[in-house]
Amino acid sequence: IVGPGFDFTDKREGYDFYPQQTFQPFAVIDSLIRLGLAGMDDLRVTTFDLSLRINQHIEAARERARAGGAYVLQLPLEADAHLNPDFVRYWKRFGDRIGEEARAVRLPLGVESVQLRAVRVPPAVVTAITPRDLNIVLQRLEPLAADERFDLVIATNILLYYDDFEQSLALANVAKMLRPGGFFLSNNKPTFILPTTPMDVVGYTDVVYSDQPNDQTRLLWCLRR
Repeated sequence: IVGPGFDFTDKREGYDFYPQQTFQPFAVIDSLIRLGLAGMDDLRVTTFDLSLRINQHIEAARERARAGGAYVLQLPLEADAHLNPDFVRYWKRFGDRIGEEARAVRLPLGVESVQLRAVRVPPAVVTAITPRDLNIVLQRLEPLAADERFDLVIATNILLYYDDFEQSLALANVAKMLRPGGFFLSNNKPTFILPTTPMDVVGYTDVVYSDQPNDQTRLLWCLRR
């Protein structure tokens, strides 16, 4: 996962009543298991981020997990946002493949429109995530044996920060770390793929969050030849 980031506030309304957390690595694990594409016995996730704070946050969670500590995710939902019913169903079941329901933090006064649930993720799931300090434009993990290459690389809300040249370098690095037949997922269409990069855009799906204008994203997948 390139750039897992922090989630500690509602991006639109600015609610910041829950602790810093990293959400995407657990969401990916939960979905892969739900879809029958992986099992916890052989699933490993590596995160790439330039932020020392994010890398330290994940490593601290791993240390707590090795001592038996769980990771609790707070999952807020804007109750009156005219959300897509499929999105709400996903929110209600999120985490049931990797954890169990937990007590959520108390909602402060003035945010009664927010629904909140929490999921306690056990240590075995937390320790499956390994943080790495890596700049995807300039760096890649190498050398990687054939059985060490990734089946899946995800970079959402990342490529838009790069120009055409930087994107081409990032995709070349991604391709080097993917096994043949592996997939790269992004919600930003690559503007330029070098002719020597063995990767092609092969499909997409539109994810709609609500009935509000432009409240959606297009998720594209690229196949490593």
